[in-house]
Amino acid sequence: MVFASDYDEDKITDLISRIQVYVFPRRIRVKEFFNDFDRLRHGRCSGLNFGRALNTIGPQMTDEEVDALTQHFTQEGPNVLAPQVVNYVKFCEAVDEVFINGHPAAHVLSSSPSSTQLMSFKPKDFDEEEQFMHALHRLAMLCKTRGVNLKNEYADFDRAPVASPSRTNSYMGGKVTKNQFIRKFPFKKEMPKEDIELLADKYMTEQGDIHFMAMHNDISEVTSHEAPPFPRSDLILKPDHSEWSQSRITAVDKIRSKAVEKRVRLYEHFQDFDPLRKGFCTASQVKTVFTILNLAKDIGRVDFEQLIPMYTRDDGLFCYKDFCADVDREFCVPNLERDPLAQTSMPDASSTMAARRNKVQLTHDRLAQWNLLEDKMRSKIKKNRINLLPAFKDMDKTNNGHISVNQFYRVMIANGFPSLSEEEVVLLSNIYCDLGNHLDYNYVDFMKSIDVPDEEVEIAMAQLQAPYQGDNPAQYFDARGKVIRMSEDRFLC
Repeated sequence: MVFASDYDEDKITDLISRIQVYVFPRRIRVKEFFNDFDRLRHGRCSGLNFGRALNTIGPQMTDEEVDALTQHFTQEGPNVLAPQVVNYVKFCEAVDEVFINGHPAAHVLSSSPSSTQLMSFKPKDFDEEEQFMHALHRLAMLCKTRGVNLKNEYADFDRAPVASPSRTNSYMGGKVTKNQFIRKFPFKKEMPKEDIELLADKYMTEQGDIHFMAMHNDISEVTSHEAPPFPRSDLILKPDHSEWSQSRITAVDKIRSKAVEKRVRLYEHFQDFDPLRKGFCTASQVKTVFTILNLAKDIGRVDFEQLIPMYTRDDGLFCYKDFCADVDREFCVPNLERDPLAQTSMPDASSTMAARRNKVQLTHDRLAQWNLLEDKMRSKIKKNRINLLPAFKDMDKTNNGHISVNQFYRVMIANGFPSLSEEEVVLLSNIYCDLGNHLDYNYVDFMKSIDVPDEEVEIAMAQLQAPYQGDNPAQYFDARGKVIRMSEDRFLC
């Protein structure tokens, strides 16, 4: 049983509140300081050891305050033997109520500097309070954006295990001197000196030290401690309102052009899904055949949905026999044996043009602007004798006849066309970007258009690329220059 002391209950409550104010932000369990004085763990210790434990906990208390707590928690009874008469367990339970009373918002004490850290700052007026809040939020934002942990900046003064004259406060007490606070402040260039002085005055204790741990706690309340979001790179495509040439041809024409270009046979692959040779298969099997032949990437969802109803009968089966017959018309003419005088031609570049090229469809006004622009460029190239082909070849490492639009612009700027505007580059790219995008520029067609060779050069190139023909024998003179006599048969003819 704990008997009443000579001190009033209000003073004891104030002393316990002071200890709670000290231990709550530091998360100190006071019971651990009494274990060394109670080896048998019966919950009591002597008055001298009780005072030693109080001084070890951290808060500075006078001898009178220690005696008051010692007398208040002294216990009498038949099982209490001197000198272990102070019940420190009751004292620890009274102090630990600050941790076990539910949510921290329901506590009478909080971790805010104004109540738990015994700050002496009082704003003079509303403007000073507003200036302080602005400086505090600015400090919190700087710490968040730059990844600065404020309490680690003062770890050399607060957590150094070696005793030093510069450390005037207790070990891990969360306080430094004002000079140490200003010297280690991490944002001297970003924040004015007046705001730093205002923060120092706000978190100054009664002893004149700066409680940086309270400042760190206030900053942590407005700073998010969640893990940073995982970096992402979402594909956001710009809306393209251009009309392309392949949108005007049917899906059958696209497949026919691709089949001619790749020289593939469709009929045999469809027969793998038709063991009875009925000439029909399902729509999913059609897509599988296109995937096997590497044609699925060239046929979009809209084209596929347009193709299936064209050859589907009422029960939903796809008539691949008629489809293959329409595709193979480019290779051979049906029933050719019935017309002996019919003439056929082999597939050429025009047969595969629909599959290989996909250009932007321009209006007449844009085409007129393009013709005017190329006339100017063609005149300048002919007048200054500019050879652009080697520069384009240097950019085309794979030798596929296409370069990027940026590479085209760099070549034109480097070869005497600095006045080429961005709108003119876009106009040229709409003409010569023929792969279904606005990036790959066909410089081969561009050179054929603006650097037209002379007629003599064309004849020479045609003769150079023509098949070899041997020398024809002379009709009137032999190798020695004598006249060849005409025979009588030849003369009569």
